Amino acid sequence: MFRYMKVLSYLLLFTSLTHAQTQLTVYNHGEALVKEQFSRQIQKGLSEIEIERVAETLNPSSVKLSSNQDIQVLEQNYRYDLVDQNKLLKKYLEAEVTVILQNDNKISGTLLSYDNNSLVLNSRGATDIVQRNFVGTIKCPSPTERLYVRPTLAWTLNAARSGAVTFDLSYLTGGISWRAEYVAIINSDDSEMDLSSWINLNNQSGKDYESAKLKLVAGDLHRARPEQLYDARREKAQMLAMRTMPIVEERSFFEYHLYEIAFPVSVHNREEKQIQWLNPTLVQAQKRYVYQGTQDQFTNIPITIMFTNDKKTGTGVALPGGIVRLFKKDTDGALELIGEDNLKHTSRDDLVTLEVGEAFDVKGKREVLDRRSKSDRFLEEDIRITLANRKDEAVEVEVIQTVGYGNWKVQNATHPYTKVDASRVKFTASVPANEEVVLTYTTRIDLK
Repeated sequence: MFRYMKVLSYLLLFTSLTHAQTQLTVYNHGEALVKEQFSRQIQKGLSEIEIERVAETLNPSSVKLSSNQDIQVLEQNYRYDLVDQNKLLKKYLEAEVTVILQNDNKISGTLLSYDNNSLVLNSRGATDIVQRNFVGTIKCPSPTERLYVRPTLAWTLNAARSGAVTFDLSYLTGGISWRAEYVAIINSDDSEMDLSSWINLNNQSGKDYESAKLKLVAGDLHRARPEQLYDARREKAQMLAMRTMPIVEERSFFEYHLYEIAFPVSVHNREEKQIQWLNPTLVQAQKRYVYQGTQDQFTNIPITIMFTNDKKTGTGVALPGGIVRLFKKDTDGALELIGEDNLKHTSRDDLVTLEVGEAFDVKGKREVLDRRSKSDRFLEEDIRITLANRKDEAVEVEVIQTVGYGNWKVQNATHPYTKVDASRVKFTASVPANEEVVLTYTTRIDLK
């Protein structure tokens, strides 16, 4: 009975470890932290253990192995020189091999050399050059060393006693990245938009992660990248939402923001996956025409959509950086793309400005009418900005202009203005339908 219970306890231990959930924390700079658990029977004293199916793009120096017992890790090896035909042939140089041609003829001899086109064999004092496109099979001796078909981590251990051991493994790997993808649907008068978002996860790490606990970290981590080190593996690696359950939990983490998926996620190698995390949220918005041009001929004025990311008028949650695609319904009810822009990491209560495109019918030009200076005392310029509205409705245009640095002032302005910062001013001008408005002002910079 005791022996049966002991065997049963080992089976339960093995089952629980086999089904231990993988944890995957993905950073938006294209790296991930993998945490797994596995079990092995360990002998007292020195022994070696291995685990296969690790990421092909892992960073060996980041590997951490720990256990629930008194075990010392003496050595660690990452074996990623995976077997292929040419690597096998290299191991059998100067060994006896048999080449079976496609016409079933056989050539046996010592393998002297090989390349992608031919094999060179020494057979009975003669040298045979065999074209590889005529080769059907190459029979080689049994290998004398372990051949690896998958990336493998191996450790040499020193254990105080024998028995089943639970190991916790963690490592950093490249080849996994995530970004946010936003969809904003603007209403008819451009005063509100329906904002939703998907998480886009891309796995090129060479490993599958089944039913993993997934966390995503948004923020700019400082990473040490010694220029003299080169890692060929890193170079190579380059669901519909249920409104009744919280799909993604967002919370602050150190000086970053962490997004935890509420359900297990399987992330397969060479797979791009989308997970909805921000259900459609009504956001109050403003459309603005902002002219900052310097050309003396008419150019189209950029259009921006702005909103404050607070609880009252916005989403009220921190938004990770990503692409925002803006849509609007046409008269037939079909959604049409009106522009897209990159959203930076956005905190709660931040002002968000998205550049949509350039207005087809709202234009501006800037002309310098006169320049005056007196020795090294001052410099004056007379500026004229013409705003043209070819639309059938009035528009309001913000005009932001750079004046200069140092001791400057604006004089004789036809429109009210505000100081934006140490070098710029902002005018606001209403432009009636199908009309032009002329804004003039003088800038004076004291040079002494």
